[in-house]
Amino acid sequence: MTEKKAIAESLIIGNINNNMARKTTLVILLLIACVLPLAAADDPATVDPAAVDPAADTGAKRPVLGFGITGAVAVADEPVGAGYPAGFYTPKAQAVGALSALLDVPLVSSFSLGIGFQLQGVTASNPAGGWTYPAHWGGGFRLSTGYGFGLSEPSAALQVRLGASVGGSVNFHLQTFTTLFFFYPGIFLEPYLELDNPKRKKRSIAVVLPIEYTFRRDYQFYGSIGIGIVRRYTLQ
Repeated sequence: MTEKKAIAESLIIGNINNNMARKTTLVILLLIACVLPLAAADDPATVDPAAVDPAADTGAKRPVLGFGITGAVAVADEPVGAGYPAGFYTPKAQAVGALSALLDVPLVSSFSLGIGFQLQGVTASNPAGGWTYPAHWGGGFRLSTGYGFGLSEPSAALQVRLGASVGGSVNFHLQTFTTLFFFYPGIFLEPYLELDNPKRKKRSIAVVLPIEYTFRRDYQFYGSIGIGIVRRYTLQ
């Protein structure tokens, strides 16, 4: 009877978190839809090429402050510890949503140092088989180094920049419906494509594709891949 009750509670929690996953995904898509038009708000054809500073770079030589939103899919596999029979638990996906702030400080050439903070929320996996990987949320500090280069002519009306950053993170999370806090480090690779309309002066927008692996003591494997939008402001 106790086992049936535990399974029923697991299914209820799974359904709650699946609803949360759908709502989280919808909110992320709506926010992305709202942010994307900002990059094209001004018609690039109206930019006077003569007014563009040929020596200008899209934020590579001054500190850049970025604010982003990311949606991702994480895969958890094989819990570790007493009471978890080997081979019983299979990989399952979890929806991830994140808000981030990052300061990029220029180094030599086109390299930069990134210091940031990220708020993260992870929904529970689906309840197939009568069990789930639990939901959790929290925040983390991130340190990275990045490299980027321009794909456009200096006088082009729309500046396109391609790059990537690689780094590490330290994260502190709380498991949902419990008082269990846990810590885990991670490493990540984040390619990006940045679009800068010179008429918008010190503002640009970037599409990022974060790939992350975290060193969780409670899982054999935990990694994620996603897509996000970052609004970047070049500081004076």
